[in-house]
Parts: sequence; structure tokens; C-alpha cells
Amino acid sequence: MRLISVAVAVLVAAAASSDADVRRIRLCADPANLPFSARDERQPGFEVEVARALAQALGAELTIHWVPTAREIVALRQLYDGGCDVFMGLPATAAFRADKPRLQFSAPYYVMRQVVVSPTVGGVGRLDELRGKLVGVQAMTLGDQLAYERGFTRKVYRNADELFIALTRSEVDSVVIESPLGGWFVTHQPGFRLVEVVDPARDVPIGAAMRKVDLALKDELDGALRKLETSTLPAILARYGIGPAPQPAASPALSTELRLARSTFLTQCSQCHGVDAKGTPVAANLQAFKGSEDDFLRIVRNGRPGTAMTPWKGLIDDDDIRAIARYLKHLADTARP
Repeated sequence: MRLISVAVAVLVAAAASSDADVRRIRLCADPANLPFSARDERQPGFEVEVARALAQALGAELTIHWVPTAREIVALRQLYDGGCDVFMGLPATAAFRADKPRLQFSAPYYVMRQVVVSPTVGGVGRLDELRGKLVGVQAMTLGDQLAYERGFTRKVYRNADELFIALTRSEVDSVVIESPLGGWFVTHQPGFRLVEVVDPARDVPIGAAMRKVDLALKDELDGALRKLETSTLPAILARYGIGPAPQPAASPALSTELRLARSTFLTQCSQCHGVDAKGTPVAANLQAFKGSEDDFLRIVRNGRPGTAMTPWKGLIDDDDIRAIARYLKHLADTARP
């Protein structure tokens, strides 16, 4: 896997042409790094598609400059030196930011997590079912670390391509790998399935980095991301196999508002509370929530001190939070006998 798993950068600049003032967005992307980016209009990669959606939301013109991004220091130099103003696809974590004091990060637009990929027939449905099986991992990745810490019998490969070849040849029983790579494989390889690892401590929020001197740019991108988070972003990610496990089609009785609320919930909340909102070992059963809609809004906006529930104020609009509350009530009502 590349040192930067998602190697795509966006240069946002207001430039004056000879004819008229045009806001331009320049995208720096690796030409051969699917599912993140590629020089292929049929499958340009989800980071390229996200960048195009952001450009459209900002009313900007998008062009692409293809650059190899195998080395983190070389790729980030384009941002530091002004070749790019925004670098998409970077971990928005304290550990990643620690040695990059000149950068600021946007709100995350997806969460990269670990997944288990195994054959559809005879595969695993939970992480603990890997015990006693031969687990393939990529060297020096979070998946490798996870398998080692759990005491699984693992076989280590140099890169994701070798890892998936081993899986298709039955050299390993299953693999543990990052969700973009696992989802991409499953969407293109019949006979395999994917199970997400529910472990928020290992989740990696992915956002865009900017120089701290570009003060207004973060607010602009965050605003564009909020506009796209309900439907556009989940749809782009789903095309590349990224996101919650597929759910049954919504009932015809489900209103447009509740369908959109369900999409927001699955994208933003299900990793902790479960796709059915019934809770996990680290998060509450939201179907059992007894408070009012105002109570729910207050909790989501401000978080719960001393718990893993962090504030979402500014990340999800109040109207969307209220819609999620109504969707959860619908789930609870439907589940009652």
C-alpha cells in the first residue's frame, strides 16, 4: 500500500483569465492508484469524483494534473511549496497532524476502517471467527497490527495486489485490510464478501489538508462538504464499495425525508451505533432513546462528556439531526411487534 493511501490533491485558486475572472480548481492526482484515482474517465477513482463534486458546489472550474504520489514527503511538498492549496485524502488524526504544524484539515468526508474479506461460501461473519484460520495482511498496516494484537495466525504480503491474489488462490482463508481497498476488491470480484470491523479506536477519519495561512479555504470546503454529505458523497463512495454494508431497499412507505436521514445516519453514525441503530459495545442503542427531538438535537450537537460521543455541531446541520431523530423513531416503531 502506498505511504499515502489516498493520494489526491486539489489546488483551489481564484485566477483571472484574459477574458473573464474564473475560479479554478486544479486537481493533482496519481494516474494509477485505484480506487483512489486513475487516468481513466470510466473509473477515475472516488477522490477524483469527490473533487469534481466539490468544485461544482463551489462554482469552480476543475482541471487535473497527474503526478505520482508514492512518497509522502514528495507529495506533500506540492502543498507546502504552493503547487497545491488543498490536499485531499489525508488522515485527519492528531497523530498525523502532529508533525505538520503548517497544515489545517477539513471536516472528514469518510472514515477509513478495517474490514475482513473472505469467500462468500465458508467465509467469516465476525472478526472473532478468524481465530484458527490463516489471515492475510499487508505488511506494516493497521490490518497487520490488528491481526497481530488479536493473536491471529497471519501471513504477511508486501502489497494489496499480492494479498488479494493470495486470497483468490486460497493461499489464505481471509484478509484484513483497509475499507477502500477491501470494498473495491469485493465490487469487482464475485464470490467474496466484506465485513466491517467495529472498533472506533482504529477508525481513521479522512479529510483534506490546507496551509494554515489559507484561512477562508477551510470554511469553504467544509461548507461544500456539508452540502454533499447527505446524498452525493455516499453515492460516490458506494460506487467504489466504500461505506456501510448494503441494506434492504427502503419500504415504499418511507418518505423522502426519512430516506435522506437514513443515508446520513449510515454515513455518519452507524460505525459506532450499528447499521440498525441498536448499539455496539462502545455506543448506545439509539432505538431505545426516550428523549424528545430537542433532547436528541442537543446531545448530537454538544456530545456527551466522558464518552466516545463527540460534538457534531457544525458537521451535521440541525435540520438533518432532527431528521435522523425521526428516522430512529421510525426504526423503533417498526421494530415493535
